Amino acid sequence: MANHRLAASQFVPRPPTEVFAFFSHPDNLARITPPSMRLELMTTDREMRSGLAIDYRIRPLLGFPVRWRTRITDYDPPRSFRDVQERGPYRRWEHEHRFLEVDGGTRIEDDVTYALPLGPLGDAVHRLAVRGELARIFRHRSAVIASAFAEPEAPPTGLTVAVAGGTGFVGGGIAAELHRRGHHVVVLTHRSDGARGGLPDAVELRVADARTGEGLSAALRGVDALVIALAFKNSPMESPRRHQTFLEVDAGGTEHLVAAARDAGARRVVYISGAGAAPDAARHWFRAKWRAEEAVRGSGLTWTIVRPTWIYGPRDVALNRFLGLGRRLPFVPMTNAGHQLLAPVFIDDVSRLAADALVEKAAASEVFEIGGPETMPMREIIHLALRVAGIRRPILPGPTPLLKLGAWPLQFLPEPPLTPNAVDFVNQPATVDLSPLLARMPRRLTPLEEGLATYLGPGSAGSSSLTIDGLGMTES
Repeated sequence: MANHRLAASQFVPRPPTEVFAFFSHPDNLARITPPSMRLELMTTDREMRSGLAIDYRIRPLLGFPVRWRTRITDYDPPRSFRDVQERGPYRRWEHEHRFLEVDGGTRIEDDVTYALPLGPLGDAVHRLAVRGELARIFRHRSAVIASAFAEPEAPPTGLTVAVAGGTGFVGGGIAAELHRRGHHVVVLTHRSDGARGGLPDAVELRVADARTGEGLSAALRGVDALVIALAFKNSPMESPRRHQTFLEVDAGGTEHLVAAARDAGARRVVYISGAGAAPDAARHWFRAKWRAEEAVRGSGLTWTIVRPTWIYGPRDVALNRFLGLGRRLPFVPMTNAGHQLLAPVFIDDVSRLAADALVEKAAASEVFEIGGPETMPMREIIHLALRVAGIRRPILPGPTPLLKLGAWPLQFLPEPPLTPNAVDFVNQPATVDLSPLLARMPRRLTPLEEGLATYLGPGSAGSSSLTIDGLGMTES
């Protein structure tokens, strides 16, 4: 059994008392854990202190639950605390958290000593999977902490903007951009707790369910504008039994939202659709988005529709899925030969356009397609992302019919990694005409390599660092 050591460091421009207070709430553990792990706190006693035992459940693989218990063995606010695993997947896990006062704020230091069970087999699993997974978790944690403590960069505008889907990847990026610009941001969520994630504490959460319409009237009271960026759980893997489908969430949810926004007195709405939305589209997800667009156009509000291509960024579940496979497998599998053309667009570009569309006259009653400045085959995109991330793996194409056959039984898992429809979703091309957007709302669009480098390249974590067994980790 080999012991391993993980060391992480991050600067936060806030005093130690404030930063320590964030970590002293066990509820925030779910905020800094990747959503894919679905961390659930099982402990009702959550008063942080020496001797406190914290039980929680995570789902690290295919949605199957794993129980974990840690105990706080040392507690010295606002300087440090230490937790030790008493029950869980590791043979040993000891995590020391330190909060050091430095010029301009606090340096957070994490020092973890851990070991896996099963002797040499566990060490092999560590090299192949666990080390990369821990790097991903701590990189995510760093990004959430930076976002949670982010301050607006502009004075208050007096505008209250609701974001439906604001706890997701695209909606969360838009909510953060609106907050940065000084708007009062209200995020609609169907979950009463654990939904904030990396959203700044200044962002207001209101409970409502767009799919059913429940709670929308109250949640949209006093809102001046609405951004709709809906995405169902585990998208694009639909789950009809759980009502997580494009038809029920994208189409039905948008119809409920615009009706409630109109009744609440909102004046403007921006809908994040998709490149390819059309009434006669071959794929049902594009027909669902067209139906949502029709609801927006007929809402009576001043509207803008944004049709992005493949959106990438630190929290995306598309390109990052391929990178994750590259970290765990000796090759990166593809669902076809990768010849389909795409113009991937950086999340920051989409967020800025959505924020601009809420206030600029040039965006009223317009449909804007948006993609990146480069169009290239999917295989080249994945190859570039692997290179920027420092992952050396061959790309292995697969026959689509065989992959869809293999994906068929996976759709019945709690969190299916792939479904037959999702194979078609991944395989579709996504190119756009940028000229209408650039003519009416000129802007610079981020080149792919430049966008990838902001979160995948060496030093991309900004004021944070991470090493495992003395090796600097660049995984995201």
